[in-house]
Amino acid sequence: MAKRGPFPKNLLRLLGMSLGLFVASCGGESQSTGGESQSTSSREGPDLEGSFATLELEATYPEPFSYLSRVRELPDGRLLAADPLGQVLLRLDLESGTADTLGGQGAGPEEYQGPDQVLPLPGDSTLLVDLGNARLTVVDPKGSFVDWIPMVRPREDGTARTILPRFTDNAGRLYLPGVSNLEGSPPDSSSISRFHRGENTETVLARAWHPERTPFDPSAKPPMLRPMDDWAVGPDGSVVVVRANGYSVDWFGPDGGMVRGPPNTVEAFPVGQPEKEAEMDELASAAIFTSVVRGDGGTESRQMVRGLPPGGGPGMDDFEWPETLPVFRPMGTLVSPRGEVWVQRIMPQTMAPRYDVFDRDGLRLGSVDLPRGSRIIGFGSRPGTQDRVYLTQTDDVGLIRLGSYRLQVGGS
Repeated sequence: MAKRGPFPKNLLRLLGMSLGLFVASCGGESQSTGGESQSTSSREGPDLEGSFATLELEATYPEPFSYLSRVRELPDGRLLAADPLGQVLLRLDLESGTADTLGGQGAGPEEYQGPDQVLPLPGDSTLLVDLGNARLTVVDPKGSFVDWIPMVRPREDGTARTILPRFTDNAGRLYLPGVSNLEGSPPDSSSISRFHRGENTETVLARAWHPERTPFDPSAKPPMLRPMDDWAVGPDGSVVVVRANGYSVDWFGPDGGMVRGPPNTVEAFPVGQPEKEAEMDELASAAIFTSVVRGDGGTESRQMVRGLPPGGGPGMDDFEWPETLPVFRPMGTLVSPRGEVWVQRIMPQTMAPRYDVFDRDGLRLGSVDLPRGSRIIGFGSRPGTQDRVYLTQTDDVGLIRLGSYRLQVGGS
């Protein structure tokens, strides 16, 4: 890995704030919002052993990407994929290995600057998260840009809220993390909210724990690899929160009910040099930074960018490292079309990447090991076809390959 640094302490502070704003918060005792009914699974959590499914390679796209956080499967089997570093939105056909470019780079109505995520909307449309223009663009089934809203939304109290969704549901509602310490919330938790685009309203559904943020100390090193809760959303609007304290899963249903899964035991893996290098690479590609651009006449606009400039980020020695790895990665949890929770583990570099799979009762069904350097960025579940998983695999020089894998559950 290329050596980075030195990096100014004040920018390290901004980096910590950036991750704090956009990483789904961390793990502790679950906290429910008012009016929820609650049930607890009676089975004790097992030691984490056993395979849930295997993956069989189906197709690989021939050209590499700079960064991919999510793909969106269309009804005809093609994919939408946004590469914010490559500045392109593509409609891919993995079977033929071909692609169409949608829109172009810029600030116009059919353009984007930093196309980052693609999330499903009703009617086979797609929501494009355009970081550079700070707007959410609706792409229709034909690939045309038909509508957009600004990501920065005014509040009644005169402040502004940045709408950076992580998930959508079948009704087209957006799900996003709250901003801890800026909304009157406890200093060790952040809200998980549902945002209605047409009404410009936000409803808090649950809370996720993270280590309490302390006042900035220029002599202290920011900590890395801290345990924290993660969360994801199913197509029906159910919210799942993965708890770092005890490694358990809580479901918050659309009807307001709650199901709390049992704790699970895991092996503690040590943090060594390879794990630190891998985390620095993760930080360099995944961090999101926000800047305010002031124009003529006092106007202001916000711009966001993903990733650090090559060679311009902090070095490994600029951070404080723990002795053992956290159990799972924040912002790595997904809900499959089958309704299972796939939790991305943080594994030693000598072991294969792994996901643990849980059911709607919070019970662990098993694990799935991936090819080296891989992660899951989407699922496929079209009528008449076998369920599939979409993976990215990063090679030794940092290029990302996209592949489709058939999901073989329980040896089926």
